[in-house]
Amino acid sequence: MAFYLRTESIKSEELMDLSVLSSSDQAIISALKSAEPCLVEGSRGTGKSFLMRVAESQIETDKSGSLPVFVSFNISSLVTTEDPLQFYHWMLAKSLKALINKLRKKGLSVSPFAAGLLSKDEFDTQEDVERDLREIVKRFEESYRGNKSVDVSSLPDIEDVKEAIEEVCSENGLDRIYFFFDEAAHVFRPDQQRQFFSLYKDLRSPYITCNAAIYPGVTYFGDSFEPNHDCIYRRIDRNITDSDYLQYFRDIVDKQADENLKGTLIAQASVFNTLALASGGNPRILLKTIQDLEKVNLTFANSVLKTFYRGQIWAEHTELGEKYAGHKKIVDWGRDFLEQHVIPAIENYNNLRKERNISERTIYFWVHKDCPASVKEALRLLSYTGIIRKVDASIRATRSELGSRYEVKYGCVIASESSPVSQSREFFEKISVKKFPEFGKNHPSYLDIKDIEASQLTDVQYIGALEKMLSKPVDVLPLLTEWQKRKLKEANIRTIEQLHLNTEEDLIEQIYRVGPVRARIMKNAATAELLEYLSG
Repeated sequence: MAFYLRTESIKSEELMDLSVLSSSDQAIISALKSAEPCLVEGSRGTGKSFLMRVAESQIETDKSGSLPVFVSFNISSLVTTEDPLQFYHWMLAKSLKALINKLRKKGLSVSPFAAGLLSKDEFDTQEDVERDLREIVKRFEESYRGNKSVDVSSLPDIEDVKEAIEEVCSENGLDRIYFFFDEAAHVFRPDQQRQFFSLYKDLRSPYITCNAAIYPGVTYFGDSFEPNHDCIYRRIDRNITDSDYLQYFRDIVDKQADENLKGTLIAQASVFNTLALASGGNPRILLKTIQDLEKVNLTFANSVLKTFYRGQIWAEHTELGEKYAGHKKIVDWGRDFLEQHVIPAIENYNNLRKERNISERTIYFWVHKDCPASVKEALRLLSYTGIIRKVDASIRATRSELGSRYEVKYGCVIASESSPVSQSREFFEKISVKKFPEFGKNHPSYLDIKDIEASQLTDVQYIGALEKMLSKPVDVLPLLTEWQKRKLKEANIRTIEQLHLNTEEDLIEQIYRVGPVRARIMKNAATAELLEYLSG
């Protein structure tokens, strides 16, 4: 059975039917609907986009005086101009374009005065301004193909933008515009992220609220933005030890499963529970591993667990270094550190307690606050890919030293067992967050990384990496279905770049028996997948 693995693939009218909201999810949605700007942090696949879409839908339904505008910045990978403020200008143009488009769809007007504020070309109609913004956005998003100069002289300054939005609100009886920024900036281009947060802060006004989704460990806020003071900061943090954890994930699966699968998962409760715990709170990983089961039984579940958590998840992390050479040594060291030191230390810790009949196990480890900066960078990248999760900081360990406690994804630990499903329940019931191996500030495992620094990519290096990735076959996009890949190849769409350049209309025309709805689903899913691939 095929599940929806991405929010982008879900139709807006199906969104609420598929939603399962825990108390912590509800708290995040409440923050997203408040007047204060909010940042939602979470690894890939944890549901950041989904929660923002739910908040958007609830504002549409419940807040008649508010207008939500959803803007995805996942295509930021392709913005490569000579403009030092390229991302600021592109984001501003894209946001205003999305706003005007939403106003048009809602039958709301933009007065000549507001239109004039939104364009230095002194257009006085909504249509002219939208067309101008659309052209600027298009030029930025095609800049990776060699067009390094984009004329932004018609873009308004930020004060005019805020005045125009105030006018739009006054004219249309609106109290507030909510911007929802998804995929806030390219995670390996700190300059983009700093520009994003600069504009995020600049847009603040009594009529505007900005919300955004960000990743753990790899977000650069810049000097002018302080998340604890400039916004509400919320983490998607689904703890596998929470009492309602398993039921929450069963409800998520049940929303998409047919009756046959639901019955099978109930009968094979140990299989479902192990897969749910193994995902470490990540709905996409859980859905994907269930989808990968040839049959729902112990044998196939053990095989999927070992394949995914001992191979695929690590390969995806290693690929970060292959894509972006400036991070390769840090990425490779981080994987070696986990596989050769941390996980063996956890296994040794657990085995010793088992031999002594001590009823405690761990999936945690502790790192001294004064460990080398390069170690912290490697751990941040492991947090980004979701292999580890930072539980808390300033935790005292042996000799009262301070450090940070991390959780290794449950699947990466349990997959080392001979039969993960059979051994999971006993193991899980004995987990204690208070027990963990420690890695002090001068641990021997740091010797190979002390002199390694993660270098930021030069523009030349980045463009080279981008060109290499765009030329790869569509087969490297793991969340496209085999049917989608086959149909794309039949239409002679074989590379990532060819896929990106084809519109929904192109897909309808080129692929037999693909109508507008399926073409849009394919294009949205393919675009999200290829741009996530490009972003790391």
